[in-house]
Amino acid sequence: MPNQRAEDIASQLSLLPASAPVPVGGRIYVGTCSWAEKSFVKSDFYPPGVRSASDRLRYYAGRFPTVEVDASYFALLPPAYSRRWADETPPGFVMNAKAYGLFTGHGVMIKRLPAGFAGLLPARLRDAAELKLAEVPEEFRNACWDAYREFLAPLGDAGKLGYVLFQLPPGARYAPAVLDEMARWREELAGRRIAVEFRHRSWSQHPEVLDELARLGVAYVMVDLPDLPWLMPPVEAVTSDIAVIRFHGRNREGWARPGASTDQRYNYAYSGEELRQWAGVARRLAERADKLYAMFNNHVGGAMARDAGALADLLERA
Repeated sequence: MPNQRAEDIASQLSLLPASAPVPVGGRIYVGTCSWAEKSFVKSDFYPPGVRSASDRLRYYAGRFPTVEVDASYFALLPPAYSRRWADETPPGFVMNAKAYGLFTGHGVMIKRLPAGFAGLLPARLRDAAELKLAEVPEEFRNACWDAYREFLAPLGDAGKLGYVLFQLPPGARYAPAVLDEMARWREELAGRRIAVEFRHRSWSQHPEVLDELARLGVAYVMVDLPDLPWLMPPVEAVTSDIAVIRFHGRNREGWARPGASTDQRYNYAYSGEELRQWAGVARRLAERADKLYAMFNNHVGGAMARDAGALADLLERA
């Protein structure tokens, strides 16, 4: 039986195309914000015989032209990971990476730091549960940037790195200091495409932000979120040679609940009419950018793959 299972897996993987699916119109990349999120893995997207992490990535890359790496937000991953991903995906496949949470004002867990990094911290911080950017010394911060660049390098060298996503916390309000920090992002990741996602509504009240992003060459991320007073509304804009839309779903109850889990927030399936409306937006944005990325994050029950496929079909029929 084990041998039969291995043969089944090999048979499934042998059916993968020699190249990634072609973007819609050659420049609209539709995909999901993870291929390995726990509830997504448990959904019906992957056949029963596709079980290992490597097989799941290869299977995914035969069905969508792009994906986001979510794990790089939680930890400084070693370059061995990205080198393997570059080797295991077909030509033309694009991987976008979330920036390490420390860089965007989130707390990061000390226990997930690479070996030796805790020694760069002052003694008072080494026993803390998590760290934030304002607390750490410059030496530690520089080491984190070095490690993150090393992680990106194999994807960049293989021509498979799309954008690096800097996603601000939902409670991060408009502040000029954040714009100043973006200049450092550009400096630290020179030569990489950077995209920024605002989730607090206050950013929509400062149109000069879009001018500053254009000046820096940073891509603005258009978001689809529930219509709640504190969340960013969809603002249609292009500030670099790429445009990005991220679909978080419209689960008002989940987002309004204090302390809600990610499954509670992102449990949403888009209707056909909602996707048709977004297809129109995607076409308009694609006319103003060299590439458009439409990325679905409503992972619960595999909805993000179904919705991504449905949007791609709508765009193909246009």
